[in-house]
Amino acid sequence: MERAGEFLGATLRRMKDPEAARTWLKATWPKLVGAGMAAHIRPTAYAKGVLRIEADSREWQKQAELMNQEICEHVNRSWGSRLVHEIHFEPPQRAGRRLAYEVDNNHIPFIRRPMSTYKP
Repeated sequence: MERAGEFLGATLRRMKDPEAARTWLKATWPKLVGAGMAAHIRPTAYAKGVLRIEADSREWQKQAELMNQEICEHVNRSWGSRLVHEIHFEPPQRAGRRLAYEVDNNHIPFIRRPMSTYKP
């Protein structure tokens, strides 16, 4: 399956179509930045070498801004040529959106107690 993904990636790169680049970015985003970071930041648009990224919160936006150069280099290395020249960060649009605890795993789980079987 991984060989098919490599073949499709090579085919998309040869197409020189911005839509192909957008599709590739969205499909490989978790692999490019890591699953943990991909759960909180996502590519929203790509045009003429500029990648726009949206984060869940200001904290994740700041983290992504600090890793700006690394993300850019990793995307270009994976693409095989210079796809992204700069990254712009958009303010969080979805305020209050939280991930399910199964995805985030940075929470303190509560204890479920069995329901009482006593019936009056």
